[in-house]
Amino acid sequence: MRKALIFLCFAFALGASVTATGTKIEIWLLGWTNEMGRIAQELVDERFTPETGIIVDVKPLAYADAGNKVLLALASRDTPDIISCGTDVADLALRGGLIDLAAFKPDEYAELEQKLFSSVMGPFTFEARRFALPSDVSCLVAAYRTDILADLGMEIPQTWEEVTSAQPKALARGKTFAFMRFDEMWAFYCMITQYGGNFFSSDGFSSALDRPESVEAFKAYVELFTKHGFPKEVVGVTPFIEGEQILYVDGLWLYPTIETVAPQLKGKWQVSLLPGVERGGKLYNGSSPGSVLLGISTYSKHKEEAWEFLKWFLGTDVLTEVANQVLAKGSGYMWLPANKVAMQNVNLPEDVKKVYFDQIEACIPIPYGVNAGVQFRYVVFAIQNAVLQGVDPEKAILDAAKAMNDDMARRKVEYKRFLDEFDRQNAKPLKQ
Repeated sequence: MRKALIFLCFAFALGASVTATGTKIEIWLLGWTNEMGRIAQELVDERFTPETGIIVDVKPLAYADAGNKVLLALASRDTPDIISCGTDVADLALRGGLIDLAAFKPDEYAELEQKLFSSVMGPFTFEARRFALPSDVSCLVAAYRTDILADLGMEIPQTWEEVTSAQPKALARGKTFAFMRFDEMWAFYCMITQYGGNFFSSDGFSSALDRPESVEAFKAYVELFTKHGFPKEVVGVTPFIEGEQILYVDGLWLYPTIETVAPQLKGKWQVSLLPGVERGGKLYNGSSPGSVLLGISTYSKHKEEAWEFLKWFLGTDVLTEVANQVLAKGSGYMWLPANKVAMQNVNLPEDVKKVYFDQIEACIPIPYGVNAGVQFRYVVFAIQNAVLQGVDPEKAILDAAKAMNDDMARRKVEYKRFLDEFDRQNAKPLKQ
């Protein structure tokens, strides 16, 4: 008995020593609140560290601080092991800041990728390279006042044509259909992909705004505000709650938000897919997908440990736990996992979950575009010119395409040396 006790004490001490002296890695989580960070840290401390001996420091990173903080960290080569980014992830990688995960762990990466929503894979995909993995998923989704639609003799519309046909009757009754603020770029992204167009071409260095499908989509989008009387400003959910707006569009937090702030609307509204466009006998009702993307820093000294953490963190069980804890603790707030099975396990009503799942699956991935943050402004300028200044929509979007192509051509020359260097580095085994 005494020997057994001594052995157990020794084993416990040895285990504590392994954990205490184990490798420590750091992760920055973009857009996470302190409460969400605590949820993740507790799961790490309770499950991951005891199993692996790897200590993880979880640090939430506010959107307002993210850009400068990440750039300064990369410039000084003093980075966390895992960096979370948005649409700028590929630019950071091509400039040498992040490793190609598909080259680092090809088989394991491919296995992980199969479990994730493909619609959020675009911004970190360049040719065969994969610079990150998505942790969560977001997109725009619709809510309808079904009681008002019934008064108009309508069911939930499936297409924008149905919406615009019903708008005169709605306006005559002091109601309106609405989308989002007129120059909301991601609202336009929904429509441009529904028509078969896009912002960027697949090469990442040329515009797709001048394609016929993109031009047609732009005209249709502008006409929502100039011809069909959609409000140019949408001031939150209040007009929807008060019955002034029949259609309200927002992120996937829309359902818990309305449930929380407007319980009096129970039975009078419903979430649904965005209105879409019929092409070739098929309905396209894609939205604008997004995600917080996790990549491993080139300057991490613990890439293997960082990869082990990513595999664990992006697994079904952990993402399900994070999502459900956030939903339970955050009043009207929600965080949804990019893992498909985890998404199915989130504690939402089944009908709502199906709408969300179908809406995410219907999205067209946002392709990589060099220095996308700059390119996006040309889209916004085009919308502002057409809606506010009365510029012919076709001219406005073609001018934007030319400006974007000119800018991207300059970037292509600048990026050639980065691409050549990236190819040279990834042709060799990564130093651990």
